Amino acid sequence: MDNFVKHKANFFSFLNSIGKNDKVGIIAHGNCLDGMASTVFMVEILKKKYPSIAVDINFISYTAGSLDKLWDKYSKDGIKKVFVLDLNVDVGLFDEFEKMRKRFDVLLVDHHPLNPNLIIDEKIIKTPSVDCTSLVIYQFGDGLIDYKKWSWLVCCASVSEFSWKKEENLKFIQKHYPAYVPGDENSELLKLVKKINSLVVYYSKDSLKAYEIILNKDFDKIEKIHAEIDAEIDRILKDFEKNAENNFDGKLYFYFFKSRFSLGSNISTILSIMKKNSTIVIFSEIEGTDMIKASARNNGEPLRYSMNDMLKSGVVGFEKSMAGGHAPASGGSFLSKDLNKFKEQVKEFVKDKLN
Repeated sequence: MDNFVKHKANFFSFLNSIGKNDKVGIIAHGNCLDGMASTVFMVEILKKKYPSIAVDINFISYTAGSLDKLWDKYSKDGIKKVFVLDLNVDVGLFDEFEKMRKRFDVLLVDHHPLNPNLIIDEKIIKTPSVDCTSLVIYQFGDGLIDYKKWSWLVCCASVSEFSWKKEENLKFIQKHYPAYVPGDENSELLKLVKKINSLVVYYSKDSLKAYEIILNKDFDKIEKIHAEIDAEIDRILKDFEKNAENNFDGKLYFYFFKSRFSLGSNISTILSIMKKNSTIVIFSEIEGTDMIKASARNNGEPLRYSMNDMLKSGVVGFEKSMAGGHAPASGGSFLSKDLNKFKEQVKEFVKDKLN
């Protein structure tokens, strides 16, 4: 990992500044295996170092106000130290994050692209996209995390985040799963990844439930949940083949779906593997709002353009919109009334890149 020694030193400098009677907050990416695993490892590190410490866990999305609403809660509970994990808050919630940094003592550990406006100090740990947050925290926790107990989870998160694209990380995964080969749909590890992803999606509105099931390693329940999610994914994939909008001879697909599960990210990832070198943009409604959520993926190598840049071009001129993520995988949101305009702007962007 790039700058590992420096990052680890900064991590432990923050960790060692915590008092044994302090209360600590963890804010992590909800509906995300990497955010979930990062929290599991972070809590284990804290509990090993400070056995009696009180930890408050909050899984959030990139919805406006997600950080601001924690202010009163943290102030009331006397929480002063906060870990922010696997959240691209410097893009999606920049102003809220800057305010939080001024009010609380905050450490950010994240692997999403850096906002150039973010003020970098020793409490900002940003790693390349391929070094996912849970893998980073897992490696920081040498001697504190029970590696024998949790190696399966860090490997699942690393595969889910495509961290295997870095040779060093692939070797790490294969140390624990020697038979794993990227792209092998029959891989036991990949099957496990899909099951844990199903769990995370199933409880996307209450991520703490998924967190507790992982802690308890309740694989019987995970199996049952996966069967239900798997059937829903199969239904959506069949509908995609019938109703997706095909642009530029299969170079760009738009698809809107409805489901009681938050499956946009899963569907776009699966389709990007099935339709390599095609850009997949999946739309769904954000329940209880007049907003649309977009999830974009392209699994091509090399990428002709960044999904991050593409989605940002799509929301240009929109109110109440955001876009951010990685080069091959990005997400965004905007008002429902702007859907057609979004498609037009994305098509213009892609057309220019293809030419």
